Amino acid sequence: MGRPIVPSLVVDELVVPILHVSQIANVLGLPAPARGDASRLAVDTVDLLRAWIELVRGLPVRELRAPTPARGRSLRNLTVNVVHPFELLPEAWATGVFPWRPEEDELRARKLRSAEHIVSYAERTCERWSGFVSELGAELDQRSRRVSSPRGEIDWPDLLDQQRWHVAFHYRQLVAVLDDRGLAHSLPLPLELFERLELPPDVF
Repeated sequence: MGRPIVPSLVVDELVVPILHVSQIANVLGLPAPARGDASRLAVDTVDLLRAWIELVRGLPVRELRAPTPARGRSLRNLTVNVVHPFELLPEAWATGVFPWRPEEDELRARKLRSAEHIVSYAERTCERWSGFVSELGAELDQRSRRVSSPRGEIDWPDLLDQQRWHVAFHYRQLVAVLDDRGLAHSLPLPLELFERLELPPDVF
């Protein structure tokens, strides 16, 4: 039912949904973890999204709709899960509201009926996000913004850091699925290129 949202931190019976580790630090009164500049984090997400698109481009729709070890979600569903937040981020910058609800991903995914629709959706979103990042440039570092989401309030750079981690986490799963299925693909983007990107040892 999604109640409470997972992951959440419970302190003295107060349930705090967690989107980024900085929220844990805030609740517990600990120093915030180090993070990169917002502009650098944003550029990293563009690179990761483009790498994702190149890996799914050309896959037949049956491969995109088949379940994966990632909780049985299809590559179509994972593509929506990875890409949809970047539809929301420019508005989040303008309004301070990030209404991301991953539980609605499957409804969005069902509207993408062909492989071409899936790739086109991802490409359009990526290019809009890339244009936003290029247009704002260093302003992303100079303006401070607090953003509210269904998982609590978060600073803009931490939101970008979380989304960078999120894309990289699923990107690693995507590569593993393609390898496991014996599907040819271009060389993956080495995640070691990204500073302070700590992923769990287990892929799934």
